[in-house]
Amino acid sequence: MRNRLSNLLVEACAKDPRRVVLSGDHGYALFDALRKSHPSSFINVGVMEQAMVGMSAGLAKSGARPIVYGLSAFVPIRVLEQIKMDVCHMGYPVIFLGDGAGLVYSTLGASHQCGEDVAALRPMPGMKILTPADADELEACFREALQTDGPCYIRIGKSDRPAVNVAKLASTAPRVLRKTTSDRPVLVTMGSMTAFGSSLAAAKNGGADASEGGFDLGHISVLRVKPIHAELCEVLKTAKEIWVLEEHSRFGGLASAVADAMLDAGLSIPRLRVWSLKDQFVHSCGSYQHALSEHQLSDEQVRKSFASAIAESASGKGPEGANRI
Repeated sequence: MRNRLSNLLVEACAKDPRRVVLSGDHGYALFDALRKSHPSSFINVGVMEQAMVGMSAGLAKSGARPIVYGLSAFVPIRVLEQIKMDVCHMGYPVIFLGDGAGLVYSTLGASHQCGEDVAALRPMPGMKILTPADADELEACFREALQTDGPCYIRIGKSDRPAVNVAKLASTAPRVLRKTTSDRPVLVTMGSMTAFGSSLAAAKNGGADASEGGFDLGHISVLRVKPIHAELCEVLKTAKEIWVLEEHSRFGGLASAVADAMLDAGLSIPRLRVWSLKDQFVHSCGSYQHALSEHQLSDEQVRKSFASAIAESASGKGPEGANRI
């Protein structure tokens, strides 16, 4: 995803001289190609992210089309008020790139972990939110963002999961990665959890252990959380159960967006199970999988919880590690 993003930034600045990329002293090698090919299109503002957003608003007011980059713990979280008042209030076409969303920077502590960015931005008037899972989804999201006349946020995970798509995507419409049917749960994912979700949704390989295969689920990748495409509700309205797996807080994230969209469409929500970040911090330092395990979201824990959910689906009990609505 990082290499694709670098290429997309160079392409965007080459095609439109109004494009200018701002970084708060983050990114480093990501911008090497841009600095070499279009040095006047890149500004390293330094460690003053609030001022960077204010600069982007001023540039947009003067006719530029800014792209603001930072780690998601800083962009958007540290600069939330500036995004609200300087950009959203005026409806300026600023693209925000929040890199390393979720727990991938777990070794740097709670200050660099971010499981609340989508929830913080969803109430912002006019803000579009895109959540790509791999390089192809990133390109589709980036191209839509370039055509957006208002503020836009692209949430970029960095967990180095495998790609889930094999071709360029025509739009940010929900991707049906595994066919949905009315007699089995439908798994809904975004971003960094989509590749892992793809392995979970696959049919089992005949082994007795859940780790040997998937669980025969429908699977949908959501590229745009706000506004959610109407097609998602059409697919989910006949689902037996909806399972949401997200590297984000349960409050205000993908599960909330899905439920809100279905209610707005006047649809009844089937049983909804949610695997998400718990209402807590990670207080010990370790690997990405360790950080996920603190929230019952490590690969092993989620597989066990999915197996429990399959077994208990008919009983009405909620499995360990999931929230149930």
